[in-house]
Amino acid sequence: MVKRLEVGMRYSKDDDKNNSNKEGRSNANSKNGVTSIIDSYLNNRRKGIMIFNYATGIYPRSSTLINATRRLAVDDPKLRELFIRGKRSWINIQKRLGLSYIADPMLDWDDIFRPFSRVNGIELGALNRFFETNTFYRRLVIKDELRGYGDIVVKHLALDLIDEPSVNNNNKNRKNAVKYKKVVCIPDPYTFSYMNENRYYKSYEDYILAVADMLNAEARTLADNGVDIIHINAPAIAYNVSNGINVDISIVKQAVEKVKSNVKSKVYLYLYFGNVSSIFDKLLDIKVDGIGIDVTSTKITSIIDHSIDKDLIIGIIDSMNTKLEDVRSTASALNFILNKIDAKNIALTVSNSLEFLPYRFAIKKLSLLGKITRLLKMKQGSII
Repeated sequence: MVKRLEVGMRYSKDDDKNNSNKEGRSNANSKNGVTSIIDSYLNNRRKGIMIFNYATGIYPRSSTLINATRRLAVDDPKLRELFIRGKRSWINIQKRLGLSYIADPMLDWDDIFRPFSRVNGIELGALNRFFETNTFYRRLVIKDELRGYGDIVVKHLALDLIDEPSVNNNNKNRKNAVKYKKVVCIPDPYTFSYMNENRYYKSYEDYILAVADMLNAEARTLADNGVDIIHINAPAIAYNVSNGINVDISIVKQAVEKVKSNVKSKVYLYLYFGNVSSIFDKLLDIKVDGIGIDVTSTKITSIIDHSIDKDLIIGIIDSMNTKLEDVRSTASALNFILNKIDAKNIALTVSNSLEFLPYRFAIKKLSLLGKITRLLKMKQGSII
């Protein structure tokens, strides 16, 4: 399993008391929280801050779908229909739980890289372990110039299902149905190039920038298809930095900015599987719309002193552990810390893909994400 680091979000009533005293608030008001709530409300209304949530990545398959994948051929129409049913179910769960942005659960993705095997110049290689998890991915082998891409990701998603009226929506008229916002995740160029094998490009720079060009074409197509947020997962950066492996942030910056170029959607860079506090200042220099950390690996208190001129994405729900987060204490801890952090907007999410959890626990974790977000909005006086 992935190594655990201290979350760094401990909270107590003493924190509120100390904070209140520093700002000259009365002890009476610090006890009932009235002043802090009003101050947060007025402060965030002035800043125009929004707090929202989403959960991207590969979701766990139901037992029915797992059994079907074992007995049916990959190209069997019955299996395809079961995948669609499974996707529709997860999409409706996200809607029912009130998530701000809805994601395709990617149930038919065997791993985050597999669909890119359809790109000209790429062949499937051997199975490899995905970091320190109990899952595996098929390594891609780049044997020729990358070409024939731009619609690979969108063809492996069912974005139209997100636009369907949810099952609990009495108004089935599409014209008057709720318009749901969409979020999609893709790997970052560093993780893609690091986890797969290059046998064609003569230099690492040529290789990673070719990958960035490919991902940029995919991102632009996603934006053109109505995706509001493109969430770029960068686990290899965090993992390597955390384990003392040198990461050339300058080439990472160049590659990620190439992915973002001319993309109409918001583009977020999200780092997990390692502590990135030592390079957070350099990450802020990357021209993206948001930067994100997994607080099971990077203490959120470690970034308090940084001025964040982007949206801040916080992986607050642990996707690697069935232990359920406490809604009140988590929201209170976030509320205390966010009053000290200057960011444009706040997005709450899961630490990484939900696929590492059993199906029923993944639903519980999504429910907790919704509840924590709602409570935090009340505490912060956020613009919804």
